[in-house]
Amino acid sequence: MPRSKLLVVLLIVVLVLPLAGCSLLWPISNKQPPEEPGPQSPYTTGSFIPVVIPTAGEATMLKTVYLLDHANRYVVPYVLSIKRTEGIAREVLQRLVDSPDNAAALAGTEFNLPFPEGTTILGMTIRDQLAIVDFSKEFLNFRDGAHERLAIDALLYTLTEFENVDRVELRVAGQQVTTLPSGLSLPNPFSRADRPLNLEIASSITDPTQGTRVKLYFSSVGPAGDLIYFVPVTRQILPQNDPLATVVLELIQGPAVGSGLHADIPVSTELRSIKLEDGIVYVDFSSELTNYGGGTAAENAMLGALVLSLTDIPGVKAVKITINGQTPMLPEGTDVSKPVTRPIFINPFIL
Repeated sequence: MPRSKLLVVLLIVVLVLPLAGCSLLWPISNKQPPEEPGPQSPYTTGSFIPVVIPTAGEATMLKTVYLLDHANRYVVPYVLSIKRTEGIAREVLQRLVDSPDNAAALAGTEFNLPFPEGTTILGMTIRDQLAIVDFSKEFLNFRDGAHERLAIDALLYTLTEFENVDRVELRVAGQQVTTLPSGLSLPNPFSRADRPLNLEIASSITDPTQGTRVKLYFSSVGPAGDLIYFVPVTRQILPQNDPLATVVLELIQGPAVGSGLHADIPVSTELRSIKLEDGIVYVDFSSELTNYGGGTAAENAMLGALVLSLTDIPGVKAVKITINGQTPMLPEGTDVSKPVTRPIFINPFIL
């Protein structure tokens, strides 16, 4: 089998480790192509294939970076194994430059590199939670406004994965950048609060400064069908009172039509109840929850979308799923008798 076929996206199977400590690994399934939407629904059914747990040796470490999805529409988390070295943050950024070596390392993933070809790092310092990065002028050679936004977000989110960074200052050829090539202003330094990841504003929002923002995870698949992964989306909606119910109802509503993302929870599913106790979200659904189809892959996608989205809420550590008040045996045999915890990493690869 070609090496590229082995580089299938990996979801850390810690996602199904119960809080009690009993380990349950998701089985490996055959590739399941996304189902076509039915005539009454604008959504497709997502699928996801976990494979193995990546590990880091003594000379390497695992770091989350942010790349462009296969369609250059979203910034997505990606885990790579990187050599331990002085100035690890600088080394991580160099892996995001569009170069032959970096592209070859991504062969088989269908992900794209965010920083323009020829970009070099002229200098970098981290102090008092502020990372100052000075790029060569090639960094501003964006293809268009969309690429500009994605590259800036990839820089911000990659660096703020480091515990000692919460703000980023962008410089090019020694000069602080306050206006981007598209003409948009850039607060500098900037933080995650300034740039919500993959922001999607509902049509009901008339004032972009108002509303509630929720982080949702939907699955996506590359053209070859081998790469299935999760995309985080920040959705801005009308103000809501219950953040837990809001997240679940937005997941059931599914991704925006035309987004290229997949709905992992059937749109006919009813949320019967939801509550948070001692860090665990107890969520009860109607029986339609299991109508996702697509075998083990779709079952894993449903669990992943729910657990990743809910555990993104502060104070939530795990999710306990029931159907009509009873603990179900899911169609493909996944055991959800105990609360399901968040994975350590999202979309990890071994490179």
